[in-house]
Amino acid sequence: MQNRPFPRVAVVEDDSGLLADLVEFLELRGFAVSGFDNAEAFFSVWPSTHFDLLLLDVALPGASGLEAAQRVRARDARSAPGIVMLTALEANDDQVLGFNAGADVYLSKRCSLEVIEAACHGVLRRLGRQPAGSPVSQAPESWRLCARDWRLHAPNGIALDLTHAEVRLLCALCETPGQAVAREALLLHLDKQETLFNLRNLDNTASRLRRKVQAACGLELPLRPSYGKGYTFTARCEMEP
Repeated sequence: MQNRPFPRVAVVEDDSGLLADLVEFLELRGFAVSGFDNAEAFFSVWPSTHFDLLLLDVALPGASGLEAAQRVRARDARSAPGIVMLTALEANDDQVLGFNAGADVYLSKRCSLEVIEAACHGVLRRLGRQPAGSPVSQAPESWRLCARDWRLHAPNGIALDLTHAEVRLLCALCETPGQAVAREALLLHLDKQETLFNLRNLDNTASRLRRKVQAACGLELPLRPSYGKGYTFTARCEMEP
């Protein structure tokens, strides 16, 4: 079988915020991701578009995730994607229904993005669709944020000039590394009101900062969307006033 450098993943989730977080996180982790807000939108492109993996919410408008999984499984198993179901329905009976519908993995929506990523890799390995090589790991050294100079020092020694908003954002996140900080709390650090416009600007600032660090330092900034909760800085960061 031909190796694909980026496993193709379809995410079907009707909550627009969660969908955006899942797509962004999985793209950062090396997947080629397409997002859909209902099963009908997914089936409008599949199977003409190949996917290695389907990350599927159960409670969808229109056709449910269970119905979508059954439809996928009705096709030739060699061409069908693996299925990871992600749901708030955690009772044993619900899990049985999910597995009977064709899920390879059945996950609670309360699990972390890292657990979802690990489940995706596990299914791809079992299906023989995991590309050669391992995902690039983060450098173990600390990042260093100099708030006074508006500068971020990467673990590889490269320094990057920041904007005022980027400094304020990183200061808020690096105070509690490894813990999610809500978007609303981050807006308070930025002296912004909680409006839809400002929430979108916050997301844009985070996305631009990740791209900026990648381009300037050749490293992935460990700034993660936290599945509908906000953002998390997942590495060590030394802060200087």
